[in-house]
Amino acid sequence: MSLKNAYCCYNSGGSCGLPGNRSTSWYCKLIKPSVFCVITAMLAMSVTHLCDKYSTSNSFKAIKADLGNLRSHMTTLSLEVKGVIETRDDLKCKLKELGIVIPKMSEAILKLRNEVSEEMGLHTKTLLKALSLESVRDLVRCEIETYDADKTGMTDYALETSGGSILCTRDTETYSDGAPVLTLFGVPLCQQQNTPRAVIQSGVLPGECWCFKGTSGSVVIQLLGPVLVSSVSLEHISPSISPTGETATAPKDFSVWGLHDVNDRDGFLFGEFTYDNCGSTVQHFEVQHKPRRSYEIVELKVHSNNGNYEFTCIYRIRVHGSLNR
Repeated sequence: MSLKNAYCCYNSGGSCGLPGNRSTSWYCKLIKPSVFCVITAMLAMSVTHLCDKYSTSNSFKAIKADLGNLRSHMTTLSLEVKGVIETRDDLKCKLKELGIVIPKMSEAILKLRNEVSEEMGLHTKTLLKALSLESVRDLVRCEIETYDADKTGMTDYALETSGGSILCTRDTETYSDGAPVLTLFGVPLCQQQNTPRAVIQSGVLPGECWCFKGTSGSVVIQLLGPVLVSSVSLEHISPSISPTGETATAPKDFSVWGLHDVNDRDGFLFGEFTYDNCGSTVQHFEVQHKPRRSYEIVELKVHSNNGNYEFTCIYRIRVHGSLNR
């Protein structure tokens, strides 16, 4: 066989047309696939063995657990994202509704502002007219007349100069310590002190009061006549003119009663009141229980004062109502 024929026979797998090479070609074709299948099967078995081996290790279990947790978190995150999307859609709807309502509200507010401006203009004109110079003068004149009319503008049926009088003070003891003493040529004659009559007299300067010992006491007053009592007024001096600069001796809690006679212990209660020594000097109190009949005798009971435990001072009590003629 020539060199050329031998080369062709080698490259064609032995099929160079020679009779002795047919069995060799068939054998090669059978062996190659078989070897490839065996090698593939061995590789697959090796990979399976490796997977089974590492699947039982701690690292693989940890990775598997992390993948499970990651899947769970992804599910939760998906639900939250879905909720956020729904909230966003709701917010868009509400913003759209708000965009419709705001112009209507602006229109209503503008209309209301115009109406209020018109009303304020009318009220301002009315107020300016009412506060004219003549109106202010009349108002001041009226207040001055009220102050001159015993500071209340109402009749005081307990006033001594109008016919009122003091009947008794029950068991209340007059406080006399510190009162001035009347002397003659240096010899003390008597101690000058105010009597309970001071509470129904018009003088209310510092010291023109009736002082009694302690924090509670009473005084029984004979009125001008039978009076259907409607209110009472209690007066004390202002701290600005008090010699001590305070009014701790002023009555605080007190009550007023209507009596049938001077010995009546179960009279009609007009009301229980509280005098505020930080308020105005004359304080007016409407009766809490309206009487059905007129009373000619009333009793003032003081239950406490504003802090002085040694004595209490009453400057003036007024009784108002209508006289039964």
